[in-house]
Amino acid sequence: MVDQEMIEILQSFLSEARAMIDESEPRLIELQEKNAPGAGVDVETVNAVFRLFHSLKGASSSFGFMNVSTVTHSAETLLDVFRQGKAELRSEQTNILLKVIDFLRESFDSIEQYQIDEAMAASAAALKAELMAAIDALGGKAPSAGVVAPVLPPPAPDMQIEITAEMKSRFATEAQEMLETAEQILLEMEKKPGMSSEKVRDAFRSVHSFKGNCGFMGLADLERLSHKMEEVLERIKDGLLPANANTVKVLLGTLDMLRGGVEDLAKGGTGTLPDAGLMIELVGSMLGVAKPAASALAMPAAPAPQGPAKTAAPVLAQKEIRVNLDKLDVLINLVGELVIAESMVTRCPAIAQLDDERFDRAVHQLRRITADLQDVSMSVRMIPLSSTFRKMTRLVHDLSAKTGKQVKLELVGEETEVDKTVIELIGDPLVHIVRNSLDHGLELPEERRAAGKPETGTLTIEAKHESGEVWILIRDDGRGLNRDKILKKGIEQGLIQGDGPALSDEKIFSLIFEPGFSTADKVTDVSGRGVGMDVVKKNMEKMKGRIDLRSRAGQGTTVILRIPLTLAIIAGMLIRVGRSKYTIPMLTVRESFKASERQITVTPDGQEVVRVREELVPVVRLHALFKKKAALDKIEEGIIIVVEADGKPVAVFADEIIGQQETVIKGLSGYFGNVSGVSGCTILGDGEISLILDVPAVVAALLKSREAMVKNEKH
Repeated sequence: MVDQEMIEILQSFLSEARAMIDESEPRLIELQEKNAPGAGVDVETVNAVFRLFHSLKGASSSFGFMNVSTVTHSAETLLDVFRQGKAELRSEQTNILLKVIDFLRESFDSIEQYQIDEAMAASAAALKAELMAAIDALGGKAPSAGVVAPVLPPPAPDMQIEITAEMKSRFATEAQEMLETAEQILLEMEKKPGMSSEKVRDAFRSVHSFKGNCGFMGLADLERLSHKMEEVLERIKDGLLPANANTVKVLLGTLDMLRGGVEDLAKGGTGTLPDAGLMIELVGSMLGVAKPAASALAMPAAPAPQGPAKTAAPVLAQKEIRVNLDKLDVLINLVGELVIAESMVTRCPAIAQLDDERFDRAVHQLRRITADLQDVSMSVRMIPLSSTFRKMTRLVHDLSAKTGKQVKLELVGEETEVDKTVIELIGDPLVHIVRNSLDHGLELPEERRAAGKPETGTLTIEAKHESGEVWILIRDDGRGLNRDKILKKGIEQGLIQGDGPALSDEKIFSLIFEPGFSTADKVTDVSGRGVGMDVVKKNMEKMKGRIDLRSRAGQGTTVILRIPLTLAIIAGMLIRVGRSKYTIPMLTVRESFKASERQITVTPDGQEVVRVREELVPVVRLHALFKKKAALDKIEEGIIIVVEADGKPVAVFADEIIGQQETVIKGLSGYFGNVSGVSGCTILGDGEISLILDVPAVVAALLKSREAMVKNEKH
C-alpha cells in the first residue's frame, strides 16, 4: 500500500528526475559536437552527465524502480569508459545514450501513472543489452549482475496496487491514442509499401508501449495479441517481411480486435478477447519460418500483479489534474462575461449618481476580485515555450547527422509564455522551418569554408514580446533565399502574373508558403515536397498570426512568426471617432497628446504627418479608413494616439479618448467576414459594440497605400 506521504515523496522524485534528464540531453548533444576525432574527450561535460545518471540510479533504486536503475547503471558504466580516457566518444555511443534519455522519459510517465516501472521491463532489457554491447566493443568492464538487480519479479501481495476505475480510464484513453497512431501508419504503409523504416518504427513503438501497459493491467489477451503484432512490425522494420496489402490487412484486423478489447474495458468489461487465439495464430502464420529477430524488444512484459490490495492507492500526481481545454475555454468566456457585467453595473449612470461610501467600497472590491480572477484564469492557459524549444535540440542534432552539416543551435527567450493552444499549433511550424533551414539554408562545411564562413553554421530560435504580440524568430546564417529561382518557379506555376521582376522581395519570398511550392532540385526525406511551409501558413492562420520573412543572399534567412499575445481579454484604450467607438490594445500604444497646428504638415505625396520630438509620424484618419462620417476635421481639434507595430509608429487621429478598460475580445460574426484593420469586437458597459483595431494591419495598410501613391506618381 502506498500512503499519502510516500506519494508526495515520489512526486518530488519525478519532478527532480525529469529536470535531470532535461539537463542531460543538451549536454549529450554538446558532447558529440565538441568531441571531434582526435580532439579527446570533454571530461568536464562527461563528468556532469555521469553525475546525473549516477544520481538517478541511486534515487530510482531506493524507490524500487529497478528497470530505471539497471539502465542508468549501464549508461553510467559506458560513460565511465570515456571518463577514464579509454576511448573517444563517437556519435554511435551518443545516440545510445540519447535512447536512454527517451527510455527514462517514458519510464517516468509510466511511474507517474502506475507507481511502478514494470511496464518498461522489455525496453529496459533491450536497452541494457545495447549498452553492454557498446561497453564490450570499447573494451570496458561491464557491470556485474550483483551491483544492480535486474528486473524484479512481480511485487509481493502486500505491495500490490489495486487497478482503480480511474487507472482503467487513463489506460483506455492512452491505448486508443497508441492504436490510432499505429493505424494511421499502417494505412499510409498500404498506400506506400516502401515507406521509411522510421515510420514503421513509430508504429512498432506504439504497439510496444500498448503491450507493456496491457501487461501491467493484467490484460493477458490484449498483451499476447499485441506482442505477436509487435513481432510482425519488427520483421517489416528489419526488411525480413514485405509490407504488402495482405500484411497490412491482417494487421489492421488485429488493431480492430485490440481496439474492441479496449472499448470493452472502458465500458466496465474485462477486456477479454474470445477470438484472440485464432487471431494470434493468423498473425503468427505471417512470420513463417523467418528467424526470430534478435532484439530483446520482442520480450513479453513482466507478469501483471495478481490480486488487488485492500486499499486503492491515492492518485500520484494529485497536485496536478487534467482539465479538458473546452472547459478552460468555457471558464475564460464566463470570466469575460463577468468583466462585461461588472462594467455595465459599475458604469451605469443611475448607480454612478449614488453617494454611498459602503457601495463605493463594494464596487472597488468587485473590480479587484474580477481583475484577479481574470489574471488567474488567463494564466492557467499560459505555458512557457521552453519545452517546445528544447525539442528542437534533438531535431537539429538528428538532421545535422543526416545532412552532414555542422550546426550550432542557440535558444533565446525560452521562458516566454504563450497560450496552450499556441503551444499545440506552433510545434509543427517550428519543425518544418528548422528542417528547411538545415536542408536548404545552411551550407555544407566545404561550401561555408569557400564562402569565408565558419564551417559550423548557426541556427537561432528566439522568442520575445513585441507590440502586443509574441514573436518567434528562426534565424540562420546560411546562403539565403534565391530570389531569381523562386520568381522563376512562381511564373512556371502560374502564381505570378504580369511584371514579376518588379515585385518586392517580400512578395516573391512569400511564394514559398504556397501549397506544393518548392525550388528543391530533388526531394529528400527532410524536405522538398512543398508541403511543410504550407503547414506553417495554415497553423499561423489558425492562431490569427502573421509571418514575416527576411533574407539576404549569402547572409541567411530569418522567419518571424508573429502571434497574438492573448486570445481572450486585453487592456484597451477606448476612443471615439464620429459616432463610432474603437478599442486600441494598450500594448501597442506609445503615447497620446493634443497636437498643435505647427506640429502638423503634409508631405509632397499628400500624406499628413505630425512631428513628435523631431520624428515625423504619418497620420491615419480612422473615419477615412472605415468610411465613417467624421465629427472633427482639423487634427489639432482632436487627439493623437501614437501606436507602434514592428517598430513603425503611426499617429491615429480620434475625436476623443473615452478611457481605458479591460476588453473582452469577441470574434466578428460570419456575416462581416474579414474586416481589414479590425481583429474583433467587444461589448461596452453601456451595451454598445466597439471594434478592436488590428494595429499591425492598420500600419501595413497605411504603408501599402503610400507605396501605391508613390508608384502612381512615377507612372
